[in-house]
Amino acid sequence: MIDKSDPRRAPISLKKNMLWNSAGSFANMVCAWLITVLVLRLSTGYDAAGVYSYIMSVYAIFSSVVDYRIYVYQISDLHGENTLGEYFTLRCITGTLGLALVMVYSVLTGPFELLPTIFFYSLYKIASVLLDAFHASEQIYRRMDYIGMSYALQGVVSFAVFGVVFGVTQDLTLTMAVLFLATVAIGFFYDFPRIHFFSEFHFGISRQKTWRLLKTCAPAVIAFVAISGSTSVPRQYLMKVMGESALGAYGTMAAPIAIVQTGASYIYNPLLTYFNEAYDQRNGARFLKMMMMTAFAIATLGIVCIIGVKLLGGPVYSLIYGQRVLEYLYLLPPLVVSALCIAFMGFVNNLVTVLHNFKATFTGGLTALSISLIIMIPMINHFELNGVTYTTLISALGASLVMFLLVKKQLDSQFAASE
Repeated sequence: MIDKSDPRRAPISLKKNMLWNSAGSFANMVCAWLITVLVLRLSTGYDAAGVYSYIMSVYAIFSSVVDYRIYVYQISDLHGENTLGEYFTLRCITGTLGLALVMVYSVLTGPFELLPTIFFYSLYKIASVLLDAFHASEQIYRRMDYIGMSYALQGVVSFAVFGVVFGVTQDLTLTMAVLFLATVAIGFFYDFPRIHFFSEFHFGISRQKTWRLLKTCAPAVIAFVAISGSTSVPRQYLMKVMGESALGAYGTMAAPIAIVQTGASYIYNPLLTYFNEAYDQRNGARFLKMMMMTAFAIATLGIVCIIGVKLLGGPVYSLIYGQRVLEYLYLLPPLVVSALCIAFMGFVNNLVTVLHNFKATFTGGLTALSISLIIMIPMINHFELNGVTYTTLISALGASLVMFLLVKKQLDSQFAASE
């Protein structure tokens, strides 16, 4: 039985939810980045860093299948359409499917000796995705302090484990296996006990529900893959026409700018449940106010980052990467603007998904990919490295506009019915 008077399940304020989620997510992101630094610092050459980069990219291809946009769907389930155990079981199914695809792809395209490393790295990432089933339930009950602490624990423990195990053994496969076990331990000892404050947990899901949820979320998954393609395909074309060195320089400059997109997600992710509640209650004024506040916060973040790269871009990049990157500083301002547009697209995409407007998210994803494929060749041929940025920027704006117009039509209909 759930003790509803237990103070450990009492909701906390929106401000505290956002602060906890942001702090935990940021700590996790920083630790993940530091692991990429560790793998280079602790090894004698560049081989381990290359292998780690490779296995990350292989898993990333199928990460959307593992996630399957279930988190956004789950936090919109305010009326208990499905139980926590059913969502967790569904994640096990999509995780198994994603792992199978990763391994088949690796067998067909990659070196055989890397298969164990890829396998354990995928298990490590999938374990983290499984814990998101608990996190979504905690977000519904407005206890994102538990989520932030879990993210922070995962990041810090992963960083520490990687440093110790890889530092001693120089064995990436063993290190990935221990990281997987460490994440499982965090889930078992930290996340699982806390979920009982909010709901019972029973593993299992019917075949009918599985098929219905997979079918329902499929358009959002396809849209996510298309959006990912709209940003990755131009990079591949850049490497084709200008070589690996050009892509390496572009990727180096672009990597830290991801903080704009990540920072924006810290702003809007905690609000998605509140958006859904306002929509469900047909509270148009509250919904519109939150939309304006979110857009303003994302824009403010972008302005701060643009000022930051103008003032500190040179010193920070030269400190991290060396003096040779200074010739590419001209890439930074457009990259920040592009990241800002991608962040806004991510917000609108998550918003239409949480409102179950899968037609809008599907159309938006295809719009982003179509625009990217149409303009990337002339853009990159003319603007070279900046052509990738301009392509991504324009495709993100186009997709955002399409999704915004479609969701506006839905909102007008919902809120008009309440008048």
